[in-house]
Amino acid sequence: MNEKKEDVIENKITLKEKISLKFRKGLIVSKTTTILIILILLAAYVAINVGVQNLDLPEIDVTENKIYTLSDASKNAISNVNQEVKIYAYGFEEDGSLIKLLKQYNKVNEKINYEIINEETNYSMVQDHDLKEGYYVLILKSGSSEKVIDASTDFSTYDYTTGQSIDTTEQVLTNSILSLNQENKPKVYFMQGHGEYESSAIQVLTTYLQNEAFEVSELNLITAGNIPEDCDILAIMSPTEDFMEVEVQAIKNYINKGGNIYFSLDVVSETTALPNLQLLLDEYGVSVQNGYILEYGENQSMSSYPYIFMPQLSSTNKITEDIYSDSFMWLVYSARLKFKDEETLQNLNVTKETLLSSTDDSIFVTDLSSDITSAMQSGETGSSEIGSLLTKKINITNENGEEKTEESNLVIVSSGSFISDYQISALSQTRPLSYIGSNKDFVINSMAYLGDKGNTLTIRKDMANSTYTPTETQNKIVISLIFFVPIIIIFIGVMIGIYRKKRK
Repeated sequence: MNEKKEDVIENKITLKEKISLKFRKGLIVSKTTTILIILILLAAYVAINVGVQNLDLPEIDVTENKIYTLSDASKNAISNVNQEVKIYAYGFEEDGSLIKLLKQYNKVNEKINYEIINEETNYSMVQDHDLKEGYYVLILKSGSSEKVIDASTDFSTYDYTTGQSIDTTEQVLTNSILSLNQENKPKVYFMQGHGEYESSAIQVLTTYLQNEAFEVSELNLITAGNIPEDCDILAIMSPTEDFMEVEVQAIKNYINKGGNIYFSLDVVSETTALPNLQLLLDEYGVSVQNGYILEYGENQSMSSYPYIFMPQLSSTNKITEDIYSDSFMWLVYSARLKFKDEETLQNLNVTKETLLSSTDDSIFVTDLSSDITSAMQSGETGSSEIGSLLTKKINITNENGEEKTEESNLVIVSSGSFISDYQISALSQTRPLSYIGSNKDFVINSMAYLGDKGNTLTIRKDMANSTYTPTETQNKIVISLIFFVPIIIIFIGVMIGIYRKKRK
């Protein structure tokens, strides 16, 4: 038995030596052959690596919620876009994640293209939009329509119910592309002539409305005589002077045709009277009670500034449901709404939905001459309604004598400053009120509802469990390393082994 084991071992050793000897004699003994092998391997590595760089390799999105992958909802929506859309990207690199996403849009629909711009490649556009170093901006153009997106602020939001950051890049991009191609572009007329906010004071709002494919104009009823036929939304933004009777009649005619109105009113001086304006609001059974709210609900107001507060939002209305779940608003010196009794509203064919309100711990103050401490003593404690949607059903008889029912919608808010471009230092030293939280979104959502723009896509991706995804270049490098580094390591190992054997 021992002799047989020795024979087997001897045979194994002999076989190993034979293979080693054959390998050394056939390939390694010649230095020229060795060098040639190394050069061939290096040449193969370089050639294959160059080839990999030129391949359009698919990237793998390893994030749990696929934040870098275009969703099926977006693919289905943009596949129907039939107009050319050009997206100009400022401040982005070719191998960045945003450009990677834009390439996916192009793969789904070739009419959607992008271009990275800077002062050298598109000087006029950079100057026209006042783009500077450190900005991250997308400019979308389709025909005569244009939309500007500030990527540093518009591509994410925060869910205060879960405490998580929400990525909205795809949602914003898809909705922006769709808005440029929408046939329904509601016309908004902003009333002027009564101390309303001028365009210079609500530039953020008007810019974002235009970005969302609204058409925006100003209207002076004294000179125009009536409300234009193409008016989809009449915006009355916090007048400080009363309307004339002829204007009131023109607006009533507009209401009786099913016209829609967005109305806001700030706190006015105690000597200001607006009786004709109230005649319009009486059509809906509502009035704005002059005064201001002091909010003492827990975590609802600024420290030491109870008149700067976050209103409670409806979780069920289309205008506020997304803001309720994902964001917040800030109001400053808000008045409150008062409504006629239920029977009167029913006789007016009006139904009401609450959009914004204060908490039960708030105090409504009507004494505008006193300081806050004194005013609180005569204030009224309890929840105050701040924003509402009122729907009035109107029976209309057409030219043929046929009757049909139309609806006139009024979004009314007892605060207007929250959508202005004024700054409040207690909230921000750099951003206007309209840009804080979702202030502008509330008005834009209201306009979208009044203009019957329909629902937009909601594609919000949770960033909490995101993991790293390589860029396109990094992805190619990783693939190259996976294939070729092991080959090099094996080759080096073989050479070291042969060298050690030769020294024995």
